[in-house]
Amino acid sequence: ARDLTVDFSFFTAGSGGAGSTLLVATFLILAEKSLMVVDGRRREVDAMKEYSKINFGPIVGDKDVAHLNLLEAASVHDVLGIGNVKTLFGTAPGFWNTLLGAMAQLPSSLLSNEPIMEKLALFSLPIVRVVDYFAGATNAMRCDVSCSKDPSVSEMALYAHENLEPCVGECVVGFCAAVLGNCVDYGIYFPEEAIEGGEDLAQVLRLTSVGAHTLEVESNSGLTKKEMWGI
Repeated sequence: ARDLTVDFSFFTAGSGGAGSTLLVATFLILAEKSLMVVDGRRREVDAMKEYSKINFGPIVGDKDVAHLNLLEAASVHDVLGIGNVKTLFGTAPGFWNTLLGAMAQLPSSLLSNEPIMEKLALFSLPIVRVVDYFAGATNAMRCDVSCSKDPSVSEMALYAHENLEPCVGECVVGFCAAVLGNCVDYGIYFPEEAIEGGEDLAQVLRLTSVGAHTLEVESNSGLTKKEMWGI
């Protein structure tokens, strides 16, 4: 596992329709350096600074993403022992990425001040709503797996939904149904801890993907869409 590289890429158009709560959370995350794992060692990099282009499928297309401090970098490394992990995030329209990058350069003491960020989020909300009207609320997630010692290892899974809010609701319901169906242990876990893999994983992903407009798998190992998504 230490030779594996797992890259998580996330995209949300506008605010995803989630309002001030998501804005405040985003502002607070910008106060933090982004964690990545390189050769088993934790490394911090600047958030929302260096962008790369990731394809999120035929409907969402190519989007710019940059480092953001999301929990998957730590959880995948700590739980699964993956030696190289990074988490990337991007939004649309493009000037939102530019604005987030500029905000990330502000003093962390300011960005981590929750009362000030709440006021800023409420002040920004009318503008955000206007942008959301044109940008939509698309949400997409992509995971790429490769191996430094074995170039033949190349796996990719992609999920995309037209609206973040029902996407979150469907995923919560999917996990609850999986718990009730004994596919996932009840309790508080990182997903990597709760899901054992194989059939359990497919059961969860089948339930959480009911509203998605894009579900893709590319695999050199022969992993099929049915094995991955349970459909």
